[in-house]
Amino acid sequence: MEERHLSYRQLAYKTKLSAGYLNHLTKGTRPVPADPVLAVLADALLVEPDFFVEYRLRQVAGVLDDAPALADTLYGILLRNLPVPDDIGESLSHPHNGGGGNGQAQTVVVGF
Repeated sequence: MEERHLSYRQLAYKTKLSAGYLNHLTKGTRPVPADPVLAVLADALLVEPDFFVEYRLRQVAGVLDDAPALADTLYGILLRNLPVPDDIGESLSHPHNGGGGNGQAQTVVVGF
């Protein structure tokens, strides 16, 4: 919000959400909003919904729900320090999905 020089009231007007609700979101006193609300906020802030880490996490969770073997493999790699299988290592060293063009991910929480 600060980067866009928007007040709570201005963002509320653009999103049709209350300024009080937006204030609670930035303070972390309300649960993370659903993806459609994040999309409205992203549109008002002139960013993509995946700007918000919570949105990205839900998208990843959705993919992993449909791929239990991948979820198990990633769990082993990330939480049990198991070696990275060759096929995943190759995919990570040669990303092919674009993702913004500069090769750098930006992590942002709901607080804007």
